[in-house]
Amino acid sequence: MERQQIPTDTANLPKNGHSKSVVLSSNATLFWRIFVPFFGTVFLSGLVAAFLLIDSDDLYMPVPILWARIVAVVTWAGWLYWISRTIWRLKRVDADDTHLYVTNYWTTVRYPWQDIERFEEKKRLGRVVVNFHLLAPGRFGQIISFLPGSGFGEWKERNKALK
Repeated sequence: MERQQIPTDTANLPKNGHSKSVVLSSNATLFWRIFVPFFGTVFLSGLVAAFLLIDSDDLYMPVPILWARIVAVVTWAGWLYWISRTIWRLKRVDADDTHLYVTNYWTTVRYPWQDIERFEEKKRLGRVVVNFHLLAPGRFGQIISFLPGSGFGEWKERNKALK
């Protein structure tokens, strides 16, 4: 049997008519989207549980224990609201010549470029956030938000017509 030569340079292999996708979002999205909400929620939930479960005679506070418990519960509820309105909306975004691929790390959705109205960059909490606006609401809503990665600047220069 003859030994086949396997090419080591894969750049020249046929792509079957498909362009290569580019990662537009930052790799830090996984940290902000998964780790920060879960770690913060578990920590604050433990703190709130401690305030609610400890007997008021065993806990010395310079303020009445009811006030401390109310502040702990309101802080926990505020954290959950803030996470759901900001960080939890971040997605991972990839793009190729024909589609925009959006994932929340559990579900991936493909949007054709005809469904994208525009995109904009905004500064939120000291970080740049990019919003893609869809013509109609999709699986993840009408606005897709993500933290731009290193490939986003080059992609933006090549696709100025979209903006």
